[in-house]
Amino acid sequence: MKATITKSFVNLCTFAVTAILLGTSCPCWAAEDSAISAPENQSHPWEKGAIIFGGFVAFFSSDLVFGVEGAGSGSLDAEDLLGLDSELTVFRAGAMYRPGKSRRNQLDFSYASYDRDSSATLARDITIDNVTYPVGARVETVFDFDIIRGTYSYAFWQSDRVRLALGLGVYAVPLRYELDVETTGGNTAVEGADTTLPLPALALRGEFKLINKLFLNASVEGMYLEINDFRGSLLDLNVGVEYRPWKHFGLGLGYNFMGVSVEGEGSDSDYPGIDFVGEVDVRFSGLFLYGKLSF
Repeated sequence: MKATITKSFVNLCTFAVTAILLGTSCPCWAAEDSAISAPENQSHPWEKGAIIFGGFVAFFSSDLVFGVEGAGSGSLDAEDLLGLDSELTVFRAGAMYRPGKSRRNQLDFSYASYDRDSSATLARDITIDNVTYPVGARVETVFDFDIIRGTYSYAFWQSDRVRLALGLGVYAVPLRYELDVETTGGNTAVEGADTTLPLPALALRGEFKLINKLFLNASVEGMYLEINDFRGSLLDLNVGVEYRPWKHFGLGLGYNFMGVSVEGEGSDSDYPGIDFVGEVDVRFSGLFLYGKLSF
């Protein structure tokens, strides 16, 4: 999974650089920009701002490591082995604003919380920090995280039917995971992480007016970093259709895939939030049904 995220992020960066070079060199794009921004009373198909709210049905695949993998600890399948739900329905909210008359600049924000806990009986031995917990041990698991994202983007191509934008975003990820293992010898609390991770990302956005009142939206955001005792990667893909029956209201159905992998190997890293030793590799995807209030 890490190799896939890294390869996708490299492809994203290559596409972004190519788009920037084309955007600054093609005279027809400059003419388009002038034609769009000159008339102050021009009607835009792109909203000035919006508030988005809806439900997201996510399907998970997660792996957790307590300690350093391969040094007395192994990777644990959070759904099959630890009993966490593989399906979760959550509320997601977001907001967007485009300052200026041209509406090329965009600021947007989104939030969702993914909290899961479980109680399961081990179907195989597990080893954490050179301590082996046997088959039949009772395990209580907590795995909670939020996805808080803020992004700035600029539309390098904007017509009355197509809008393409590049930008930079920051994901704040409050993360908590831990185990409580009960054996015949008593209870053992195993700490994972309880921190908030900042993850920067490069963003590429596309909006397409298919027919009157019907739009296709797509976006990809990604990052990969290695700093001292921290390694992290993120890939966030979205695609969906949106129907706007009225000027200030719309309905949408989208598909979202997200993969996040973070690894900490000490409490003295220069990267903020890395005060744990362990690894989280979580992937989820699903459908997002939402309503939109526009202005």
